[in-house]
Parts: sequence; structure tokens; C-alpha cells
Amino acid sequence: MRALVAGFAVVVASGAIACAPARSPTFSRDVTLRTTDGGSLPLSVALHAHPLTVVTFFCAHCPCQRAHDARLRQLMETYGPRDVGFLVVDSERTSTLARDAEEARLRSYPIVKDDDGKLALSLDAEYATYSVILNTRGDIVYRGGFDSDKSHLRPSPTHYLADALDDALAGRPVQRPEAKTLGCTLEIR
Repeated sequence: MRALVAGFAVVVASGAIACAPARSPTFSRDVTLRTTDGGSLPLSVALHAHPLTVVTFFCAHCPCQRAHDARLRQLMETYGPRDVGFLVVDSERTSTLARDAEEARLRSYPIVKDDDGKLALSLDAEYATYSVILNTRGDIVYRGGFDSDKSHLRPSPTHYLADALDDALAGRPVQRPEAKTLGCTLEIR
């Protein structure tokens, strides 16, 4: 009987571990990003510039990134006037400021460089288009992809990031604080 009770305890404990929520990343606000004009941008300064800041991770060679470019520009046009900041961050080890400057020109949105991948690693960014909404304290309001559509394959995708921004801006709890990200694996290390 003792063996049965001990076995049951192991099964119950294992089930609790498997059902535990995903780890919420913790990160240092002491990260400094480089701008394509050679300047620097401390993350803490960027976070204090707006009540909410969207950090989106970028990959120049990712087809899914290209498919999301127009969506990213639309989000910036829609939410920028509502005092939401946007940081498109290139954390890939092979990226350069010169390439990021050219990509920013071609894609019509600014890109900043996370030289050592510190921000990406601390926010658990694994894929291009992974986005995190942060408030001025640096709390994570949302993390995940833009929407449920990889490359306009569906006529009506679920707009994860926009829905989270709408909730947060309205002072409501974010209904979906995490969502799947569709994009290429970032080459950080």
C-alpha cells in the first residue's frame, strides 16, 4: 500500500509540474541598444517615453518577417498616435548596423541593434516577429506573435498584438497575455 501511495504522489507531483504556467521572463532594463545612425538608446529611456512600448524582434532573412512588415507598419501607424512606442530589435549575431540601416530604409521602419543579444535572451525571444508589450515599469503586458496568420493565408486572423494593445490602452486586463509566434529562429548565439 505504501508503494501505491508513493507512486500516486509521484504521478500527482509530475502532473503539477507539467501543468505549471510558462516561466515569465525577467530582464534587465539596463540594456543599451544601438541606433543605425551610430547613437545609443538605453531601454530604460525608451520605456519611459510612452505608457506602453512594443519590442519586436527582427530577422532580415526571414520570409515570415517580410510577410509581417506591412502589419508592423500598420500597427505603428495605428498605435503610435495613441502614445505607444515601438522598438524593432535586431539581436542576431551576424547583423551589422550598416545592414540594419539598409533594411530599415527598405522596410520603412527603424531598427535598433541588440549587440550581444542580451535583450533577446532576457525576454526569451526565439523567433523573428516575437513581440513583447512593456509598460513604463518594464512589466510584461503581452508576449507572442502579431497574429495567427503566417503569411496572409487566412482572411480573418486573430490579431493577438493589436487586441492586447487595445485591452491595455483601455485599462482592461489583457485577455490573451501570451500567444504563438510565427517566424524564423533567431541566430543569437
